[in-house]
Amino acid sequence: MIANAPYNPFLKLLGAELLEWGPGSCMWKLDVKPEYLNTQDALHGGVVATLLDIACAYSCFCPSSGQLKHRASTISLTTQYLFPIKEKSVLARGWHIGGGSRIQFAEAELLENDTVVAKASGNFRIYPAF
Repeated sequence: MIANAPYNPFLKLLGAELLEWGPGSCMWKLDVKPEYLNTQDALHGGVVATLLDIACAYSCFCPSSGQLKHRASTISLTTQYLFPIKEKSVLARGWHIGGGSRIQFAEAELLENDTVVAKASGNFRIYPAF
């Protein structure tokens, strides 16, 4: 995990790993476990949405100074599922689009190998870190 990244027990349980985190972008990795599959032996849509959500959110509040000053909470997330995910590992890449002091906009894509298998865009409330 990246230094300064906020502790999130749900992401720890899921096993999501933050690989890259810089101002305006981030990259997450998830090793797919059998427990994450749906009845079609593909990655469950809820797991896909979670990865896209965190990729968007984290791209909105990276601490450029090294000190975590903000966090993000999802207001809305629109997700497009393009292909079923059958591989053992996926990457979620998020990037910041813009916004003001309270509301930020971001997009993300989920990659299986080099193929985009899902996409999302969202609106996020920015608030001070505790």
